[in-house]
Amino acid sequence: MPTIEALCERPKPIAPTTLGSEVFARFRREPDTLVIPVVEDDRPIGLIERTTFLEKIAGPFGHALYEGRAVTFVMDAEPAVVEAGVRIDAFCDIMLKGGPAALLRGFIVTRNGLYYGVGTAATLLQAVNQRQRDQNRELAEQAEALSDTRAQALAAARAKSQFLAIMSHELRTPMNGVLAVAELLRRQPLNQAAQAHVQTIMDSSETLLRILEDALDLSKAEAGELELSPAPTPLRALTDDIQALWEPRASQDGVTLLVSYEGDTELAAVIDGVRVKQVFNNLIGNALKFARNGVVEAGMKAWVDNGRVRIEARVRDDGPGVDPDRVDSIFEPFVHGSGPDGAGLGLSICRQVIDRMGGRIWAENNAGRGATFAFDLTAERAVIEQEQPSNVSDLADLELKSAPHILIVDDNATNRVVAQALCEMFGCSSELAEDGMEALAAVQEQRFDLILMDIKMPRMDGVQATQAIRALPGAAGRTPIVVLTANADPDDAKHYLSIGMAAVVEKPIKPERLRMAMNAALTEDEEASEAADGRSAA
Repeated sequence: MPTIEALCERPKPIAPTTLGSEVFARFRREPDTLVIPVVEDDRPIGLIERTTFLEKIAGPFGHALYEGRAVTFVMDAEPAVVEAGVRIDAFCDIMLKGGPAALLRGFIVTRNGLYYGVGTAATLLQAVNQRQRDQNRELAEQAEALSDTRAQALAAARAKSQFLAIMSHELRTPMNGVLAVAELLRRQPLNQAAQAHVQTIMDSSETLLRILEDALDLSKAEAGELELSPAPTPLRALTDDIQALWEPRASQDGVTLLVSYEGDTELAAVIDGVRVKQVFNNLIGNALKFARNGVVEAGMKAWVDNGRVRIEARVRDDGPGVDPDRVDSIFEPFVHGSGPDGAGLGLSICRQVIDRMGGRIWAENNAGRGATFAFDLTAERAVIEQEQPSNVSDLADLELKSAPHILIVDDNATNRVVAQALCEMFGCSSELAEDGMEALAAVQEQRFDLILMDIKMPRMDGVQATQAIRALPGAAGRTPIVVLTANADPDDAKHYLSIGMAAVVEKPIKPERLRMAMNAALTEDEEASEAADGRSAA
């Protein structure tokens, strides 16, 4: 097993006299820099973690307090420090015992007490993934002599997938607080500079979440557990969604984004539209990094051939192109496209998804400047019936009913604060419970219009609490319950709905998504109550 210096990065350190304004400027120039070491006489004395620093700057009087002061006022003066000769697996065990907060802080690597480099959660994930890949390779080499090697490799990959799923869930809890509070700040009447700081916090947090999701998807694919959900999907609408999502980001980056669709506008195919969008999103996001002040073209061509739909997709940029020596390996995990941005997982996920769909994906340099990433698919043709016009307004346009009273159930204090702030924003009153037992007692003592329920809690979890509430007689047992959870994959969501929960909202919480779920649950409850009253009157 390699030692810790094999995975550390070597960002340029700063002196303790560096001003906070210089640190902020550097984080803006380097969007993928997560930590900056503070070094004096070649010895590390502190660490500045991106999200923590930007939260302080965005806080009340943040500029006045920190921009003109030395970084010693904002740095972590007691960061985790590890000597370069320590084995990666031993260090991972130590960091994991420290909990998710230790992973988010990053760490400093020294050699003989002098600064050598830094590491982050992303580099640890890379080390864990590389270690598992090495183990899988060794198991594959033994397959010639051992008939059960494949089963062992699959078990190891599944164990890694489970480990990353747990890590993803644990990291989502603090990230839920960061993103939700940043979203609340963004809705306040802040000046332009403060709004920019809040947006930087949100962008950085979402980048970390994307890295976690990519790592989890990659591990699932290697374990043979990457789920596809094919469904009839209108192809023109799919490209319209992609254009709507990426045009604002491209404009912000000074890039001209051209999205095109060639084919029958009514054509639909049986594909996993979410996964196809994931591939497009990774390819377009990658292209935007290398086409600053340039052009990115994203196109889809679709036609029917022998009763099946053939799809050709292309994403072209006018950036520096791909090193010819790396074109064949660019879709491997942790291999970067044309530079050091990102964790090197996105293109590997694209290949895994397209392979599972029976398609082909590749990259090639353009004749002039830039590169083209392409994939081809063949799928069953689908027919989608046109929806009939309705005079029922969309739930997204409805306001919450007059002053609903909400019970918020979560064992994490930050999550409770976030949910309570969102309820206030929606015009609701609310009360708090720290676990399922407190929630069960609360609904028996007074009436609530709706319950926001976490899943993983001590003493009594969200599933047990829901089942207990549903067993209560009268109106208390019918109280609508909306799940707020980091465990929101399709199988989990189906189980939650099957036991009587009204809706599932994934953490980190998006305010509009939560409002729509609450609207739906409250509306459904009103309709059920009216139906019950009608039966009683009859």
